[in-house]
Amino acid sequence: MSQQYFHRRPGVPGAVDGVVAALSLVFLVTASAQELSSEEEAARASEAVLPTVVVQASPMSNAQPTQHDPTRAISTVGADALDRRQADSIFQLMDDVPGVSFTGGPRSSGMVFNIRGYADNEDVSVKVDGIAKGFEKYRFGGTFIEPDLLKSIEVRRGASIESAGALGGTVHATTKDGADLLRPGQTLGGRVRLGHASNNHELSRFLALYGLAGERGDWLLAHTARDGTDIKLPDGSRLPYSESDSRSHLIKARWFPHDEWEMTASWARFADQGLQPYDTTAGAPGLFGLVLRAIEDDTLSLRTQWTDEAAGHEWKLTVGQSRTHVHDLIPQWGGSTFAMLGDVEDDLDFTHTVADSSAVLRLHEGPASQFDLRLGLQWGRQERTVTRYHTGRPNQPGGFNPAQPPGRKTTLGAHVQADWRWGRWQVLPGLRWDEARVQAQGQTVQQLLASQQATRVRHERLSPSLYLAFDLQPQRWKAFAQVAHGFRPPLIDEVFMQGPYGRCNNGILLGGSNRVAGYAPGAVVAPASGICGDLYRPETSTSVEWGLSTSQSQFLGALWNIPHRVDAKVNWFRNHTGHQLESILARPGGSGVIEQAGSERRHGVELEAALSVGPAFSSLSASRIRGERIYRAEHHPLITAPADRVHWSVGWRWQTVEALVRWQKVSDRQTVVGALNGRDVIGTHEGHALLGMSLRWNLNPHLSLNLTGENLENARYHLTDSLGGGLGTLAAGRNVRLSLSAIY
Repeated sequence: MSQQYFHRRPGVPGAVDGVVAALSLVFLVTASAQELSSEEEAARASEAVLPTVVVQASPMSNAQPTQHDPTRAISTVGADALDRRQADSIFQLMDDVPGVSFTGGPRSSGMVFNIRGYADNEDVSVKVDGIAKGFEKYRFGGTFIEPDLLKSIEVRRGASIESAGALGGTVHATTKDGADLLRPGQTLGGRVRLGHASNNHELSRFLALYGLAGERGDWLLAHTARDGTDIKLPDGSRLPYSESDSRSHLIKARWFPHDEWEMTASWARFADQGLQPYDTTAGAPGLFGLVLRAIEDDTLSLRTQWTDEAAGHEWKLTVGQSRTHVHDLIPQWGGSTFAMLGDVEDDLDFTHTVADSSAVLRLHEGPASQFDLRLGLQWGRQERTVTRYHTGRPNQPGGFNPAQPPGRKTTLGAHVQADWRWGRWQVLPGLRWDEARVQAQGQTVQQLLASQQATRVRHERLSPSLYLAFDLQPQRWKAFAQVAHGFRPPLIDEVFMQGPYGRCNNGILLGGSNRVAGYAPGAVVAPASGICGDLYRPETSTSVEWGLSTSQSQFLGALWNIPHRVDAKVNWFRNHTGHQLESILARPGGSGVIEQAGSERRHGVELEAALSVGPAFSSLSASRIRGERIYRAEHHPLITAPADRVHWSVGWRWQTVEALVRWQKVSDRQTVVGALNGRDVIGTHEGHALLGMSLRWNLNPHLSLNLTGENLENARYHLTDSLGGGLGTLAAGRNVRLSLSAIY
């Protein structure tokens, strides 16, 4: 076995973690003896250089768990909620965002976001510090983000003029800044957290050093580690091969050349290794065998922002690269059909290179009107390199794997949007243009040339949009509506995957057992190469949204002599997606023409509300999504639509203590339970209710204690299989997390 697969036993730290553990003891022991007096704290506060935020060792903030945009389908999980939940994956933080869930799991490497029933990686754009993530691999999730390194997660539901290809929505994670952690007046700080989870005995460590760089900069160095055993299920058994062993690092710096200009550089790394199922997304661990897997994921982001608040102008530029490397060793003893004749080694590299520029130009500002022009230009390149080598049998030239072909995808997009505000009205007409080029590489090129097929595929589209908002009652009631079009070109996988492994073969293109009419037995419609290439058309989407929001401060007037506020929004949407890539078939009648006639329709409603009354606070979110899939003139339920869900939380803040109780009800949903005569059999995925809690206690200005409970009633329920929409594995049982933080 190669050295990179040496697997540490959970809880046994390596060299870096040993340093973290030693520093943790020093911090935790000395912190309790060094509480600053109130006079010293006040003196330090007066010396602050950069804007700072109040952190754990101060009185509790009044931030709601999740912030909601009043007129758009945008929700933001802030630093307060991230600290409170102590989540080991960002997917756990989505339960109070309406219309958003995940499929796959419970291993983080097997989870995929599901937004409004769009449950594929390619339909939901994931970004870290503005850099696109994503990883294409069969039966694999591929979203690697350590929540301990984040200060916020913004979720945009539905297609957006700012993003290309994301029909479901966008998840944008932003890492911490040094100034976020500094106390008022500090120029240098540090913190250590040690945590333990009862379910899988996970030991987590977090270490951060941060400070100011002169009067116009700040920096941050952070390290996290997680080691745990197999996940415990509600019946007390363990989920095989679900242990955790991950390490993450963050280096980040900001510089402010002058008051209007900000420059930021960040590098984040996630690493994981261990014995895992080949399929991390399904409900039967080990069904496709076991692999020794090593994952390395890096994100480099360089950003600059110039803002002229007086003139109303703004310009942003983000450039960077995300690279994910996965090495799988599939041993002969692993039980996989891939390794029946010997070991198999897979190397997969997926790289995103991004350049994204946007600007806001204020062209007019009057006493009752304002006109801004919003511009954007985006370029991206995705490159995928895959090699597979067998031991004991012949290999394809260069390690070529026809099931996961290499390739390059280059995208170019531009958008323009006019933002006109006049009295109570806001009108934003917009237009987006996109071009995508997908280029074959490796052995695929020779096979396409031999079949006289193009080795490069190009798609182009214009996508208009229109947004309207009206103040029914200024500062209190708003109505809004939006019409938007989306465009999603095929992936490298979809364009160049070969027939036996994908959909480009005669059996599937002619309908399988439910044969397409008009074709004799033995008819040939698939290309000789088994690669459909430019036969694919992009998916298209048209969505309509409308809603109503309110914000009411001191709505009880003089009846209550304490601060109170309520914010609420209800949002309805309808969406039609055409030319479904999975619906590629020969046209009936015997012409041999290949088409994508399949479509999806979905509609739903989303509710978000937040209430605060003095030290008490509460939030409520709910969503209901319905839809259908139209395939070969037959209507089928949209099984990817998440179940109806209600999430309610209530909490109370004292001077140094915060307590919160969460309750979530997930209803029954339709799902695939089997197949009969080539057709899916639809059954019921039973719903469930989950109870959780959080307690935060600032023991003194340097020590804080967090206690978090998940699934406290030990409810038994299944996750959703991200491949096929059927029943996934059982979810984790009761889990209690305890952590102690030392802050300087």
